Amino acid sequence: MQYYTVVAESYESALNKARELYGNDIRINSRRDYYTRGGLFTRREPRCEIVCYLAEGTGKKKKVTDEKDMSEFEKEARTPNPSSLSRSERLDTEIYREKEMSDAEKEARRLLEANHITEPLFSKLLENLPEDKDPRIVLPDRIISLSGVDYTRQVHPKRFVVFIGPTGSGKTTTLAKTAYLYAKSGKRVAVISLDTYRVGAYEQIKAFGDALSIPVAMAGAEDELVSAYESFSWKDVIFIDTMGLSPKDQELNLRLRALLGVLDKDRTDFILTVSASMKEEDAMEQFTSYSEFGISSLAVTKLDETETIGNVLSFSYKTSTPIMLFTDGQKVPDDIKKASSALILEYLKGFGLDMKGYRSQVSDIS
Repeated sequence: MQYYTVVAESYESALNKARELYGNDIRINSRRDYYTRGGLFTRREPRCEIVCYLAEGTGKKKKVTDEKDMSEFEKEARTPNPSSLSRSERLDTEIYREKEMSDAEKEARRLLEANHITEPLFSKLLENLPEDKDPRIVLPDRIISLSGVDYTRQVHPKRFVVFIGPTGSGKTTTLAKTAYLYAKSGKRVAVISLDTYRVGAYEQIKAFGDALSIPVAMAGAEDELVSAYESFSWKDVIFIDTMGLSPKDQELNLRLRALLGVLDKDRTDFILTVSASMKEEDAMEQFTSYSEFGISSLAVTKLDETETIGNVLSFSYKTSTPIMLFTDGQKVPDDIKKASSALILEYLKGFGLDMKGYRSQVSDIS
């Protein structure tokens, strides 16, 4: 039996090319996906190599007239796309690519996977990776350059700052910490709670407000919200706490949309709270649920529950949404930090960076 090798930029293109060259009676023996090496002035390009053969008793360029034969061909040719495979399955297919990779790329891939960095950030970080430099030095700089930090809103928040996010993401405690953070910087702040559904929600934020000397109001209807923010007309920033959306509770979702509809969107920031330990697919589902509000930036919560934030950085990059804040504990008003390059580096593993130790030393000196 004679085998034929066909290479193209994608699996579909390779199949079409094989059919043109050898007819529709080809059968797929194997598939290999890889990237070209690239050079100083050229970028790495995706390639797919398939090895095929002609079915017994057929000749080159023989046309298929039997629909059953065609369906069998399609069944055999339906090789999975590596991007849809699980990590263990993907590693099995990548064995064939190991020989094509430089030592630097192998190490870079290991570091990115250890930090739970996913596509498309994963591929972007590997673009034109220099083979003569240590990835542990190159990658942190690239990660920082591709990580969005919302420095503008850290300093200049809009009139209304609405915290949105699922129940259990730390939304209310993060809002209280953030309100105090701005109050400490000299801004006059107030809080309005829209969560009249969750038992004890208003009592929780009211207790935080009393402890931090920040006024808190409650609004369960549009006119109440207008009345509440008008009573705080002399405040610089009004923080608004919301109930968590549920895909199954359409009535609650419509209620929240109606309430937030009375705010001037040009004067409103919507901050999505995302747990640092949340799976990326779950974070994407939440992002989609709240996307109609126009999410301004992210508040990443529960940093103390994870060792790396690669999943959050990947999510931020994929959605083009900068990170504004990090929280790393339950203490109010403590356990909150403004996002920064140094903090991002602190939560990367395997790069030989001991940023926590460095920060501790600086703190001791000061």
